[in-house]
Amino acid sequence: MSNGHVIARGGLNLRKSPKTGKVLKSLRRGSNVEILEEETWLRVKTRDGNEGYVLSDYIEREEVVLADHRDGADIQVTDVFDLLALAKQEQNECLIKTYTNSQFIGKEIRADVDFLPHLDRLNQYAADCEVKIYVTSSTREPGRSVSGNIVQPASRSNHLVGHVIDMNFQSENGFYNSKKLKKSRFNRLPDEIRALINLIRDDEILRWGGDFRREDPVHIDDNLSRRNRQRWDMKFASRQ
Repeated sequence: MSNGHVIARGGLNLRKSPKTGKVLKSLRRGSNVEILEEETWLRVKTRDGNEGYVLSDYIEREEVVLADHRDGADIQVTDVFDLLALAKQEQNECLIKTYTNSQFIGKEIRADVDFLPHLDRLNQYAADCEVKIYVTSSTREPGRSVSGNIVQPASRSNHLVGHVIDMNFQSENGFYNSKKLKKSRFNRLPDEIRALINLIRDDEILRWGGDFRREDPVHIDDNLSRRNRQRWDMKFASRQ
């Protein structure tokens, strides 16, 4: 067994079982854990005794110092997880699940299981900023027409493989839709909305559609269609 600490900016959910297990609690960045099992998901124990599973990508191993008695020197060994390793660990098949969490309201979220950890981080960002995310759309069925969209749907849309949500934001200062969230109006947004958008911008995987060439400020995805075109193709094919 070894120790580590949470490095995800928005914190990390501790789950009862890997991937889609019940969320036991949210671990803040810097939280220390004892690593009990090692795979894509780590079985860990927190200082207060909770045991569960977290994504290995967002736990940084603590240094282990081994004494070399031959010459009195200490050997330092550091094992740091690559934050972007998640892209390599995704599954080729698209498995759509219903997702709920504290900061999401509006329509039901249906997402691919590989997108759920990103939604967990997004939920933590929103909680930290005291913002609710009002969901208007998530996974779309292949071949179905789309109405009411702000931009023309892409032929390789991440909606088709469950790696995106469309949304509005809601805070104590009001409700923020596509008109209010335009990039040109960014500096007029209240502090909590700007802070949430900037957390999304700083995330290693998530993208805010307000930064797209064809602006879509009510869109958040993980760029799977470009980040891993082959995997998008396989996920899409599995839905046919």
